Amino acid sequence: MKNMTPLVLKASVLTSLIATLTFTGCASDNKKTAQGAGIGAGVGAVAGAIIGHQSGNREKGAVIGGLLGAGVGGLVGRRMDQQAKELEQIAETRRTDTGLVTKLKSDILFDTGKADLKGAAKTNLQQMGDIMRKYPENVLTIKGYTDSTGSATVNNALSQRRADAVRNELVAAGLPAATISTMGRGVADPIGDNKTSTGRKQNRRVDVEVTVDESKVPKK
Repeated sequence: MKNMTPLVLKASVLTSLIATLTFTGCASDNKKTAQGAGIGAGVGAVAGAIIGHQSGNREKGAVIGGLLGAGVGGLVGRRMDQQAKELEQIAETRRTDTGLVTKLKSDILFDTGKADLKGAAKTNLQQMGDIMRKYPENVLTIKGYTDSTGSATVNNALSQRRADAVRNELVAAGLPAATISTMGRGVADPIGDNKTSTGRKQNRRVDVEVTVDESKVPKK
């Protein structure tokens, strides 16, 4: 700290304050999710505007603000990137603006029309739990989907039971139950053509969406 210029020191204090207020505000409505660099950029923009105004140099303020913002959001982003890389070894995983999504194919998880996990599926979910336990900031939403075969009532109920089965297995693997919610989406949001067998197979899936509770990110 003693080697920092007064301007950068002031910026650091401002950024810490803004970040605290941002996280506190998110916590108040139970929507404490982080977007890595996105939140960092927002904090950096505010800090940069203040710095630029006080220094009379808006360009310098923008540069410093951007650097500070990257520092605030960088840790969350790096941890999410690392987690995605590890999960890719088990299931199809992609990064999103708010976190990541891991897609589990239902024919690997369940027999047709059933919601009881297969033995191999339990092993895979145990491996997923082993990875996710290293990231206590995770907040999971598990969504079950079906193809268009059958009635909406049957599909909605089946997709919910399958999402619940995945949740229960992840809880058994050591993830906190309070951080995992489930949704049965039935035929909603198809990713394939339900008129073809290949498309229907793609639509029968369980997605695990991961966002972040900033208050639980390890401060390293």
